[in-house]
Amino acid sequence: MPGQTVPPRLGRSIVARVTLLSDRWRGLRHLPFIAIADLPTPIVPVPTLASKAGAAIWIKADGRTSPRYGGNKVRKLEYLLGEAVAEGADTVVTTGAAGSHHALATAIFASELRLRVHVVAFPQPWSAHAEHQLRAILHAGAEVHPVPSPALALPRAQALAARLRLRGRRPHVIPPGGSSVAGVIGYVEAGLELSRQIEAGALPEPDAIFVALGTAGTAAGLAVGLAAAGVTSTIVGVRVVPRAIANRARIAELIGRTVMRLKRLDERFPDVAKPARSHVEIDGEELGPGYGAETAVGRYAMRLAREHAGLSLDPTYTAKAWSGMMRAAAGPRAGQRLLFVDTLSTAAPSFERAPRLPDSLRRLLRR
Repeated sequence: MPGQTVPPRLGRSIVARVTLLSDRWRGLRHLPFIAIADLPTPIVPVPTLASKAGAAIWIKADGRTSPRYGGNKVRKLEYLLGEAVAEGADTVVTTGAAGSHHALATAIFASELRLRVHVVAFPQPWSAHAEHQLRAILHAGAEVHPVPSPALALPRAQALAARLRLRGRRPHVIPPGGSSVAGVIGYVEAGLELSRQIEAGALPEPDAIFVALGTAGTAAGLAVGLAAAGVTSTIVGVRVVPRAIANRARIAELIGRTVMRLKRLDERFPDVAKPARSHVEIDGEELGPGYGAETAVGRYAMRLAREHAGLSLDPTYTAKAWSGMMRAAAGPRAGQRLLFVDTLSTAAPSFERAPRLPDSLRRLLRR
């Protein structure tokens, strides 16, 4: 399926779009792709924060990738769901924490493609935000399968997919966070988009770009896209998960595999794996007690972002990334040009009639 083709079963609100990748490298038109995002997302300056932060700050508003549900997962799903449809899938199986943004985005957009959704969910600390997300996942029509730990999620998803095949279904497994090569390509596209905005004068080339680092697909894709466009900004991934999940080896693997696939489809795509790897740094100081656990500095970051940028952050991802940026602005990056990639949806899904959580799922939210 060519990248810009939209299957007839899509909802009327989803339209075709030629991507920056396929426009620049014609061989990449063979990437399975479905247009679900409203792009480009804007660049928003935050001038009132400069004196307080000690650095000039802009926001890449990826929370606005869709009015249905935004955030960074939407860019990934353009290619992930494109793969699923190209393979003739009728079901997607994915994994995530109980309040997973990826799981919710998958449930919302897969339903528009008439795909059934199964989510294998593992526990995380309770917060109002996490409970809201889990209820919204159910409201979006996903079937949630609880497991007691993250280590069991992917094996359970693969076993579930095998059982579904035996029942005559055609499942497609999407990895945690959507961070396969297909998902990373969504953020290669974002890197090219950002480079065009820099060229157009929406902001000067940043000294550093801050983004939450979870399954690493967003940071890896940005690194490849910016390197391919000749932008040399440092990408600072603020780690919000344990080191075993997000580390330099994982980022390097995703970058290498992504560049390899793009070059296989179009040999003119530049071999940027090495410079892309060198442009990524990891900030591991904001994790706190663990994934999903709120921190005092994260709460302060949420208040600061709301007061100065009108920006809502979540305690799991974006508050920690913003806190990392503010700490850098007051220290080693004082006086620099900093860009914050907002990966939290600005569209809150409505779930007035969402089901109450059954006990089996409520136990996923640890108090």
